[in-house]
Amino acid sequence: MNPFRLLLSSLIVIGLSLTNVTCFSPATRFGQKSVLVGSNLYFFGGNTKNPRFTDEVLYLNLLNSFNIISPPWSQITASPIPTPLFDAMPCLSTDGSTVYLVGGMTQDKQNSSILMIPQPSVYAFNTNNLQWTTPNIDNFNNTFLGRVDMNGVADSNGKYYFFGGYLTNLTAETTSIVYNDTNIFDTKAMRCVVLKDNLIFYIGGISNDGIIDMNEIPSFDTVNLKWLSMTTRGDSIGSRSGHSTVLTQDGLILIYGGIGSAKSQVQPEVATLDVGVTPYAWKAITTNNAPPQSLVYHSAALYGIYMIVAFGQIVTSQPLPSSAQLAFNTNLYILNTKNYTWVNTFDASNIYGSNSTSLKNSNSFSLGAKIGIGIGVVAAIGIIAVVGFFLYKKYNNREDYPIPTPGSNQYI
Repeated sequence: MNPFRLLLSSLIVIGLSLTNVTCFSPATRFGQKSVLVGSNLYFFGGNTKNPRFTDEVLYLNLLNSFNIISPPWSQITASPIPTPLFDAMPCLSTDGSTVYLVGGMTQDKQNSSILMIPQPSVYAFNTNNLQWTTPNIDNFNNTFLGRVDMNGVADSNGKYYFFGGYLTNLTAETTSIVYNDTNIFDTKAMRCVVLKDNLIFYIGGISNDGIIDMNEIPSFDTVNLKWLSMTTRGDSIGSRSGHSTVLTQDGLILIYGGIGSAKSQVQPEVATLDVGVTPYAWKAITTNNAPPQSLVYHSAALYGIYMIVAFGQIVTSQPLPSSAQLAFNTNLYILNTKNYTWVNTFDASNIYGSNSTSLKNSNSFSLGAKIGIGIGVVAAIGIIAVVGFFLYKKYNNREDYPIPTPGSNQYI
C-alpha cells in the first residue's frame, strides 16, 4: 500500500478517536436513590424493569459545565452494589467518605420476578476507594429489612433520622405494611423529609388512610425530641406522593412533581414552603419557561442554585387505573432555583448565581487541562504531518531501479 495513503488513513483514525467522544447513556429507571458527595452526584440501584432491579452505581461529575442533552454520565462498573437493590435509603457519613444503603428490596438472581429481602441489612460504599463492605450495626432495627421508600435526614452530629417507608407484599399471602415510625441511625408514609434549624419537616406522601394533606405540616424537634404540627397558609397545593424536596439557599423548601390519588399529575408542579414565617406559607411557582414533563419517583438534588432532576416516571394529566404502567423518563432536567427557569446548560462556573467564584480555580484547572490536551493533540498531529510530508517526498523522488529477469530483455 502507498505509505503516504497509509499514513493519511492513520491520521484520520487518530483524529476521529481524539475528537469523537461517546457519552454513556444509562438505562431508564425509578426507585433509585441519589446522594451528593462533594462534586459527584451518585445514583444507586433502582428498577429498570429489565431485568427489574439493578446493581448499578452511576454518577454525574459537576465540576464542569455540560448540556442536558449530553450529561457526563459515568458508571462504576468495577464496583456494583453487591446485590440488585431497589429504593434503599442512602446515608452519608459526616466526613463524606462512606455512603450507607439501608433497607430496600432485592430479587432472586436467577428469577427477577421473585422479590427478596436483602442480606446483609446494610451495605457501605467507600467513596475514596470505591469498595463495598458490610458493616455490623449495633441495635439495628430489623423492620428496616426490605423496607422501601424510607426517608431520612442527618443532623449536625451525624445522626440520621429515618421515617416511614413500607414493606411490600413478597407473596400473595402477605400484605404491605406501612410504617409511621421514626428511628435514629448514628454514623410508608412516603413523605419527603427536610431538615432545617434542627427541625425535620414531613411533607406530603401517603398513609394507611390515603394521600396526606399538604396543608398540615408535622415536624420533629431533634434537640428536644418532640413532635410539632402547623397548619399552613398561602397558595393551594395539591396533595401528592412520590415527589421530591430540596432545601434552597434561601432557606425555602422546594417541592417538585409527584402523583395524586387518581394516579395523575398534580398542581402546581413546583412550589415552595417558607418555614421561616408563622404560620408556614406555601407559594405556587410558575417557571419562566415551559416546564418539562411531570415526574414521579425521580431523584432531585440541589447543587448551588441548580436543582438536578434525573430518572423517574412520567405523569400525565389524565387519571389512570391503579394497574397502569407509567412511562419512563429519559431526560435530565435542571431548574435554576434563583429565577425559577428550566435551563439547558449546567454552568459550573455560576453555581451560586451571578457573583459565584467558588469553583473558579477548579474550572480554570479543568479548562487549562483541556487546553493543554488540545495543544498536545495539535502538536502531535503537526509532527506526524511533517514526518508524513517528508516520507511522501522521499517516496515520490526516489529513482526506479529495474529488476532484470533471466531469459528476457524486458524489465519488470
